[in-house]
Amino acid sequence: HFFFNSLNSLSMLVREQDEDKALAYIDQLSYTFRYIIQNGQNTLSSLEDEIEFARAYGELFKVRYADKLFFDIDIDSEYNNWTLPSLTLQPLISNAVKHNTITRKQPFHVSIRTEGSTLVVYNLKTPKIEPEPSTGIGLKNLSSRWLLITGQDIEIIDTEKDFTVRLPLQKPEA
Repeated sequence: HFFFNSLNSLSMLVREQDEDKALAYIDQLSYTFRYIIQNGQNTLSSLEDEIEFARAYGELFKVRYADKLFFDIDIDSEYNNWTLPSLTLQPLISNAVKHNTITRKQPFHVSIRTEGSTLVVYNLKTPKIEPEPSTGIGLKNLSSRWLLITGQDIEIIDTEKDFTVRLPLQKPEA
């Protein structure tokens, strides 16, 4: 699904003859696929690497939702070398985009920040008129994977107003 949406976005840039944006998009897409392939087998990645991936992955969505989708990233550099299970942010970003209305009148923000040694992914909810079907399996898989790899639970806070996932980072081994 992601691959076809990416190709459609790239096709749109080519049709608009926006060569600079198309080339930048190809760079981000290539980085994203490379990261997924290289880190899909890794158990842990540094926070710095995951944030770099999240920025590239987010840029791909931002082409589709020009001037309507924003990623507010505020990471304390003290935690750059701390670790988390690889590809943690991908399903959280995908779910946020999938389940919320994103329009010029209702721009959408996803916040990714550190609060001490916890990574927090947060968004206000702007539910779609016709919600996307959801099994919740992505979050269940993330939670199970996190527990298996780190021995810790993640915290999912789903209220009527907002959605928050709190992820305890792992201190790097000395």
